[in-house]
Amino acid sequence: MKKTTRYHSERFRLNNQMMWPILLVVFLSPFAFGSTKPSFWLLWSMLISLCGAILFGRMAASKARFRIAPRNLPVLFGLFAALGVYMVIQVLPLGALSPAVSSVADPNAVIAVSTISLTPHDTILALTRWGTYGLLFFLVLQITSNPQRARTFINLIYWAIVIHAIIALLFLLQFGDTILGIPKWKYFGSAMGGFINRNSFATFLAFGSVLGINLMIERMTEKPSGKGDNSVLGLYLGKGGVVTIGLGWLILVIALVATNSRMGLFAACCGMIASIVLTLVKRTAGGNRSGVWVLLLAIPVFVGLGMLGYGTIFLERLGTVGEASDVRMQLYEQVVRMIETRPLLGFGGNSFEYAYPLFHQAPVSFDLVWDKAHSTYLALWAEYGLLFGSLPLLIVAIILFQLAAAYVKAPGQEMLLRCGLGIVLVGAVHSLVDFSLEIEAVTFAFVAIVATAWARQFELGNIGDRDAP
Repeated sequence: MKKTTRYHSERFRLNNQMMWPILLVVFLSPFAFGSTKPSFWLLWSMLISLCGAILFGRMAASKARFRIAPRNLPVLFGLFAALGVYMVIQVLPLGALSPAVSSVADPNAVIAVSTISLTPHDTILALTRWGTYGLLFFLVLQITSNPQRARTFINLIYWAIVIHAIIALLFLLQFGDTILGIPKWKYFGSAMGGFINRNSFATFLAFGSVLGINLMIERMTEKPSGKGDNSVLGLYLGKGGVVTIGLGWLILVIALVATNSRMGLFAACCGMIASIVLTLVKRTAGGNRSGVWVLLLAIPVFVGLGMLGYGTIFLERLGTVGEASDVRMQLYEQVVRMIETRPLLGFGGNSFEYAYPLFHQAPVSFDLVWDKAHSTYLALWAEYGLLFGSLPLLIVAIILFQLAAAYVKAPGQEMLLRCGLGIVLVGAVHSLVDFSLEIEAVTFAFVAIVATAWARQFELGNIGDRDAP
């Protein structure tokens, strides 16, 4: 056996093994209330770091090369590192560089801080999460550099999300409307799974709905060969056929409606419809394109049926959209004034919860705790300033552009690329008015799916060695 072949084989086995702990993190993290607490941030950080240490150690021991090395992504790596470095700067004793902080309640009372961040310890936790996301992205790139493994990975994430939807419906309808058996203190009558926020759970389910649509499209547009699972019967009724995937997708749609999240359902529809439009725009050979049109009609039909059975509260909430919008706009106006106070430096990573009370005033209600900006875009600018707070947006924008470019010229990789494009759209739309991507469990799923899609461009460009046995 040639030495390079042995290296490739060892890397292949290692990536096969590494896929399972990563999937386990994506699956388990939503059960921990969406992993919103620092203890879980550190737990998942340690587990993913352990996976990274094993990968790097075994790759070095076997003298194998990464399929996709850091040098292959200099722009994204540079932007990612730049924000990480700025988080470190925010916790250094450089408070003299930042403007004095005061409260609208008493403008004359100046709050002295020795760091740029108002809460440096929370900024360190934000840095930990940021590093975890970056390492997860890199690990998934290695795992999914093989197209067959990438499809398996996406399929398993899809069914993991379906399982979460089933569990959420069971605890809503059969086990006393609880959060995994724990009595609720808010969002009564809404499916929440293991999350403590229905909108975050809705985004998580929306990711699954986009995956389901694209998996069904791929099966419908495959050209039947007349044998095995590729026969017409196998494509629709066999294991992993359209009907099986469709049943999981239907459960996701029902659970989405049952979350009573208005923007969550809207974002999901945007992602699903965009996936279908991308399929119809790109004319690929073979397959049943009429089935894709049926899927386009199925979205409003099944959403409507879900409304009839489980959408009473959802429809009631639709009637309060105007009132909710007014409240959000009042909040956003105050967050904008907050950003104007420190437009370049920000108040520190993960500091919004503590910085916003300094700007909180009527007419925004004092009966609620506003620990989130309810817009990830505004939250980034408030915490990191306009320059560094825009870096995550720029990273996602570059990935979106590269996914779109790859989709134009990628034969045989359309499904994975559409998944990435659809998930980015869902996240971008919902982040306008909510904070789902500030919830770690949601971000894990987002990063894993987008990294899987993004790995396709390296396969097209023949960068690195092929990950094959």
